[in-house]
Amino acid sequence: MTSTKLTICFDLDGTLVNSAPDLFSALDHALQSKGYDKSSQSEIRPIIGQGAKAMIKRALNLKNIQVNDTEIDELWHILIDHYTIHNADQTHPFEGTVKALEKLQSEGHILAVCTNKTIDLTLPLLEKLDLTKHFQAITGANSFPFKKPDARHLFETIKQAGGNAEAAVMIGDSKTDIQTATNASIPSIGVTWGYTDIPMPELNPTHLINHFDELTGVIEKIAS
Repeated sequence: MTSTKLTICFDLDGTLVNSAPDLFSALDHALQSKGYDKSSQSEIRPIIGQGAKAMIKRALNLKNIQVNDTEIDELWHILIDHYTIHNADQTHPFEGTVKALEKLQSEGHILAVCTNKTIDLTLPLLEKLDLTKHFQAITGANSFPFKKPDARHLFETIKQAGGNAEAAVMIGDSKTDIQTATNASIPSIGVTWGYTDIPMPELNPTHLINHFDELTGVIEKIAS
């Protein structure tokens, strides 16, 4: 049993769940609806966490296709409409996720989700994957007038969960997550299996893990 009970805030896409297959499916549906070829998944995967419009722009840039903002918006709406229906067709928690969440809960830690995915897309996905029950708070990009890497997003998530920012940690897969923790003066745990165009070790998280099986041991060190 650890000596301090922490509020542990998780990013969603690329950290808790592998959502890439359904996001790629939605992206390709949008592209093909306008007569474009499918995306290059290996080129798009690193920027998934930057949002749907960033994925669309990268996919089109790779094809040397120039479109205006109106066309980007049209593709975005098509992508989101498809994704809303099919967001859990292939998405699943990363290996070891549920086991780690259950272990941390059993030790009395407070768990929360702090994502830049909009809350209207976040909640249905977590519910479909039966993950909602693990979290005392779930916040998204439109939960507040600010979002990650603004430290206030993390602080408000911790507050909603009933936790204390002085005993908290942020877990994520991208620059945004590590910067959020830095801005909040909160320890970070970077995961190496997610979606990032900068290798996680280069982002200098406070701690680094390569599998969810390593998480509880790191949390014990932080809480000791």
